[in-house]
Amino acid sequence: MEIRHFRYFVAVAEELHFTRAAARLQISPPSLTEHIQALEKELGVRLLSRTKRSVALTDAGVHFLEEARSSLRHVERAQVVARRAGRGEIGRVEIGYVSSASCTGLLTRTAAAYRRDHPLVSLSVRKIETSRQLDDLVDERLDIGFLRPPGRYPTGISSLVIARQSVILALPSNHRLAAQTTISASELMDENFIAPSFEMERGIYQHTAELGKKGGFVPQITERAPDFITIVTMVASGFGIAVVPKSCDCIQIPDVIYRDLVPQTKPAELAVAFRRDEKSPAVKAFIDHLKVTVKTAQAA
Repeated sequence: MEIRHFRYFVAVAEELHFTRAAARLQISPPSLTEHIQALEKELGVRLLSRTKRSVALTDAGVHFLEEARSSLRHVERAQVVARRAGRGEIGRVEIGYVSSASCTGLLTRTAAAYRRDHPLVSLSVRKIETSRQLDDLVDERLDIGFLRPPGRYPTGISSLVIARQSVILALPSNHRLAAQTTISASELMDENFIAPSFEMERGIYQHTAELGKKGGFVPQITERAPDFITIVTMVASGFGIAVVPKSCDCIQIPDVIYRDLVPQTKPAELAVAFRRDEKSPAVKAFIDHLKVTVKTAQAA
């Protein structure tokens, strides 16, 4: 039994006339008659009572009509779902991000635009350190990762640099250098530094080391923290100072100020990582939205 047999029967049952039903289905009346007879033979029951002048449903036909219509509705819905899934309009996208990614606005703007255009796709957004994001991407527990680029990506993982930012200094508002608008690396020789956990933000950790090199000293890292909100909070509490991406100046915590550094270290990069052989149309659509968001931000 095929889906078309349901369509043929429903057309005849609704028209109660083989010639009209055949015209509606765009097949010949004899062919329609053969299909209905084959359906009845397969079911072992008469569905239609036919004379030369009339067509009527049998009791079995009345009940079969209800089920046939229901089956066709399910088939149509399955077709719609399949087409939407193929266009990336339904599905699920798992996103991981490092804390500094939320400060750039790229993640939030992309997610908002994507949700507007793909309301039937479920988005999950979780803060995850870089190293775990890479593991989760490989193991397919994560689809998209906003992270600081590692020294090397795992096999099968591609990336796209979406932002390059200068780095700045976060320090307590009562710090001895607070009155200066810019701070040179050489002035920070005796400072205690708060750095991100190496496993989480290896890119920003390298900027702290580079700053020390430019100032002629090895940074004294006395504290580490898992995210930039915690780092800035520790700066406000007097634990030390910290090198952070420019976007982190949106973290406005009392008793913390931000100052530019001279000379500048190389820009801090933010990247998005994803599987090179990604099959999900929903994930591919998110990446396309991200590229548009980045292009718009760069043009602004």
